[in-house]
Amino acid sequence: MAPDLSQQPAPAPAEGAEASSSVAQTDASAPPRRVVTLANYPPPPPQGLAVDEPETDSEDEPDHPARRAAAAVSSIGPTGAVESGPSSSTIAAGAQQDGNDSSDEENEDILATYGSDEEEIDLTHLRLRASGLKSLRLERFARTLKHLSLRANLLRKLPASSHFELMTELSNLDLYDNELEKVPDVIKKLEKLESLDLSFNNIRHVSNVSHLSRCQTLFFVQNKIGRIREEDFRGPIAESLKSLELGGNRLRAIEHIDFLSKLEELWLGKNKISKLENISGLSSLRILSIQSNRITKLENLAELTGLEELYIAHNGLTQIGDGLQANINLKVLDVSGNRIEEIDGVSHLSNLVEFWANDNKIITFNYLDKHFGPNLMPQLETLYLEGNPAQRADGPNYRRKVMLSCPQIKQIDATFVKA
Repeated sequence: MAPDLSQQPAPAPAEGAEASSSVAQTDASAPPRRVVTLANYPPPPPQGLAVDEPETDSEDEPDHPARRAAAAVSSIGPTGAVESGPSSSTIAAGAQQDGNDSSDEENEDILATYGSDEEEIDLTHLRLRASGLKSLRLERFARTLKHLSLRANLLRKLPASSHFELMTELSNLDLYDNELEKVPDVIKKLEKLESLDLSFNNIRHVSNVSHLSRCQTLFFVQNKIGRIREEDFRGPIAESLKSLELGGNRLRAIEHIDFLSKLEELWLGKNKISKLENISGLSSLRILSIQSNRITKLENLAELTGLEELYIAHNGLTQIGDGLQANINLKVLDVSGNRIEEIDGVSHLSNLVEFWANDNKIITFNYLDKHFGPNLMPQLETLYLEGNPAQRADGPNYRRKVMLSCPQIKQIDATFVKA
């Protein structure tokens, strides 16, 4: 299967690849900023205390040997959250319950030696609970702080005493792998926020983001979201959002997002979606990842004429048919792990660079030149067809047959073609 990513990332990054959302890129010409990094402070206790990964209702997607970094996501998205899950070094404070918030945080001010002009603070793997967050007095950095990572802690909320509303310059907030059950209310006050990562929490509804007029990237990978409500994205965010990652949730339908006309990447892998619908208004969409769902038909894609990458592996497709007639700008098409018996409906995709149809039920490769020949697809470089009955039937002649039919390609399955 081809990479999807969400990126994740976050963002490619679709995935594809995409870097994690936790640290934003800065202008190379700008002077270097000081970074406070407290990752792994204090040292984690023995591995026996590691917290289990958050549970999910979704089926696992088989690994693929040629997965790119872009795979957001992964079958979910480009953040990398998809494939790796929470780090095993996320440590629980003994067997203590989170309801007792004030017990085991360090009393010392671990940020005491830093000035008030810091732009980036990384507080990863600190076992922080709400009371510990309060003791850090992050408000003293509010005037300049732009990037804050609270990844892999034990936060169930962002308490009012932490004064997040004062961080008016914050553009990147990473709350990946915590214990949040809702989107914190204070988020809606962070008007300059451009990227928000709430992946690997226990969130059931998207909320408090509709007013984020500058937000371009949202990560909600691996939560417990069952549906998108009409009001979730109604607001200024609809004019700014470019990448939305909802992989690894409990969605059964695509709904209430078709007005996101600026959206370029949509990552929906590992849900329970059974139909491609309500996406015709996504006129800017370039990447659609809907791997590991329950789709049985390619449909309702005619309006997505700018689509460049479609990842629909591990669904229930039996054919491609005429579902992609309008999508002539496709560069990557992944239909691996379905039930397709015959290659069809792709010969018009003259811009295709990668085609993944491995692990289907294709019974013959005798007509590959009529679908992928150099006159039809001059840019085709990668062709994945292994794991089909036709490959097993052709035996040692399989690769030779593919090379003779498609002399322009550079890679067959995971093996590069010798020049």
